[in-house]
Amino acid sequence: MKNINRFLKVLLSATLLISCNDGFLERYPLDEVTSKTFWVSENDLSSYTATIYTYVPTHWDLLWDDEVSDNMAPATYNDIAAGLHTASTGTWDWSYLRKLNIFLDNYKKANVSDEIKNEYAAEVRFFRAWMYFDRVVKYGDVPWVDHELNVTNDEILYGKRTPRNEVMDHVIQDLNFAVEHLPTERQEGRINKYAALHLKARICLFEGTYRKYHKSGDPTVYLRQAAEAAEVIINSEKYSLYSTGDINMDYRQLWITKDLKNNPEMIFYKQYDHDLLGHGNTPSRTIPFDNNGFTKDIVDDYLCTDGKVIGLSPIYKGNQTLDDEFANRDPRLTQTIVAPGVFFFKECNDDEIVPRLYVASGYGSATSTGYHWMKGYNLEDEQNYGKADTDLPVFRYAETLLNYAEAKAELNEIAQHDIDSSINLLRKRVGMPNMVISELQRDPHSDMTKAAGYLDEEVPVLLEEIRRERRVELAAEGFRRRDLLRWRAGKFYEKPVLGARWSYFLNLKKVDGTPLYKKSSVGIDIFINSEGYIEPYQKSLPKGRSFDPQKHYLEAIPLGEIALNPNLGQNPGW
Repeated sequence: MKNINRFLKVLLSATLLISCNDGFLERYPLDEVTSKTFWVSENDLSSYTATIYTYVPTHWDLLWDDEVSDNMAPATYNDIAAGLHTASTGTWDWSYLRKLNIFLDNYKKANVSDEIKNEYAAEVRFFRAWMYFDRVVKYGDVPWVDHELNVTNDEILYGKRTPRNEVMDHVIQDLNFAVEHLPTERQEGRINKYAALHLKARICLFEGTYRKYHKSGDPTVYLRQAAEAAEVIINSEKYSLYSTGDINMDYRQLWITKDLKNNPEMIFYKQYDHDLLGHGNTPSRTIPFDNNGFTKDIVDDYLCTDGKVIGLSPIYKGNQTLDDEFANRDPRLTQTIVAPGVFFFKECNDDEIVPRLYVASGYGSATSTGYHWMKGYNLEDEQNYGKADTDLPVFRYAETLLNYAEAKAELNEIAQHDIDSSINLLRKRVGMPNMVISELQRDPHSDMTKAAGYLDEEVPVLLEEIRRERRVELAAEGFRRRDLLRWRAGKFYEKPVLGARWSYFLNLKKVDGTPLYKKSSVGIDIFINSEGYIEPYQKSLPKGRSFDPQKHYLEAIPLGEIALNPNLGQNPGW
C-alpha cells in the first residue's frame, strides 16, 4: 500500500480542530482551541499542513482547463471558450486563504526549533503563492490578505483590490521563502525545495510573458527568475525524463502508472490509493459527460517524424482519412489521441468502436470531433471505477525543461546548447529528430505571423516552435488556456472549431457489419463544413466563438460580490 500518511493526518487534524464532542468543547471555546491547545508540537504543524493539500488539482481540473481552450471541444460549447460568459457567474471563495493564514498566524507558538517551524511555514506559503497566482490569472487585481480575517476587519473586508504587481511581489516573496526553507528531501507526498522552484519557474514565466505581450510592466525580472529557477532544478541532476527506450509507450506510461514514487520525472505528483483515496477520472468515463474531443487545430500542430511541420514535410500523407493523418507523425500524437484501429476501450461488452462520434447508438466513450482522448486511459482503472488508483503527475520535469527554453528564448539568450538540454531531450524520448535552430523554417500555415491576423506582433520562428513543443508535450494537462492568455493570443479562440473528416466515419461498421453512421445524419446530428470536416458548433454557434481583447483576458468580479463590497470595482469591459 502506498504512503497515505498525509490523508490520515487530514482526518486527525479535522478531529482536533472541529470536533463536536461535548467534553472537548467544555475545555475551551472553539475559537480558542487552536491558540491554547493545538499549536504545541511538530505533530500539530504536520497534521495541520496535511489538510492544505486539497488544493492540488485532480484529473478533472487539468482536463477542464484544456477544454476551455483551442485544444478541445465539448459537444455542447463551453461559455467561457465561446466568449459568452457573464459577470453574473463565477466564484469568489477565500476560505482556503483563511485556512493558510490561520497557520501563519499561529505556527511560531509551537515548541520546536525555528528550522522546523520554517519548514512548515514554507509549505503553507508555497500553497498561498499558488492560490494567489491562480486568482491573479483569473481576476488581475485581488485583495492581498496575509492574516486571518474576522468579521470585525471591516477595512479589509470592504476594501479595494490590491494592484496585480503588488500581489505578484508577495507571491514571489512567498515562493522565495519556500525555496529557502524547504529541504531537498521530504516525506513522500509532500512538496520539497524543487517543487517550490518548479512552481516559481511556472509563475514567473507566466507573469513575465504576460507583462511583455500585454505591455503591463518590465518582463525581464520575471523571465530571468523563471530561467534561473528552472536551471537550478536542471543543474541539481535530481530529475530526468522517464524513458525506457520505448518511443511508442514511454510518454503515455507517465499517465497510466499506478505508483509514481520511483519515476525520475516526478517533481510532485498526486497519490491515490484503491481503498482510501480512489478516483473515477478515466477517459472513457470522463468523455461521455460532455462528449469532448481534441480539435483539428492541435492535431495539425504535431510534427511529422522527419521533424517538419505537415505543411513542409514530404512524408505527410494528408487527412482524407484518419489512417493517413496519423501516419508518420510524432509518436506523442497516438499516445494522446486514439489512432485508427486501436480498440482498447472495454465498455459495451467489448464491442466499443473507437474513435467514435457522440451520435453513434449505444453508450460508450465518444467524441465531438472524431479525435478521441486517450492520454491517461488505463483499463485497470476502468474496471475499478471510483476506486482507481493511478497516480497523477502534477509537476513533472518535462515542464521544467519547457519553461527554461521559453524563458531563455523570451530573454533572447537562447543558444543551441540550451535547446539540446531541454527541447531535444523531450524529442529524444519519442524518437523525434532534434530541433536545430539554424535549420528552422516558418510553418506555411503559421498562426503566429502578422499576416495570420491573430497576434499583435509576429513571433520569431524559434519561439513559435518552442510553443508548439509545449502544446504537444503538455496536451490535456491544463496549460493551454493560460498560455493563450499570457501570450495575448485570445484571438485563437475565433478560429473555426473543426474535427476530422466526416467521410472517414461513414466507412465504420458495427460488429454485425452494418454501417455505424448514416449520410442522413448530416445537417441533423452531424454538421460539416464545405471541405468535409466535422464542425461541432455550426448550428449552436453559427457566428463561431468570439473573444473580446478589451474584456476576456480577465474574468469578471462576480456581481454578487460587488453588491456586497462596491470598493472591489469591476474589470475592464465587464
